[in-house]
Amino acid sequence: MEEKAQVLTPTESRQATPQRLNFRVLVISMALAVFVAGMLYYAIYGYPRSEIGVPEPPAVTTQPANP
Repeated sequence: MEEKAQVLTPTESRQATPQRLNFRVLVISMALAVFVAGMLYYAIYGYPRSEIGVPEPPAVTTQPANP
C-alpha cells in the first residue's frame, strides 16, 4: 500500500489563521508594555524630589535701626 503525501497550502503549513490573532496579541502586548513603562516613568520621575537631609537656609534676621 502506498500512501499519498498530504499537500498543504501555505496557510496550513505556517499554521496561520486569517483572523490575525497573532497580530492582535502582538499589538495588545505592545500597548500594555508601553503603558507599564509609562507608569514606571511617572512613578520614578513624576514626583518632586524629597527634601530629606537638605539643610534649611539660614533665617534672615533684621536688626532694628539704632536711633
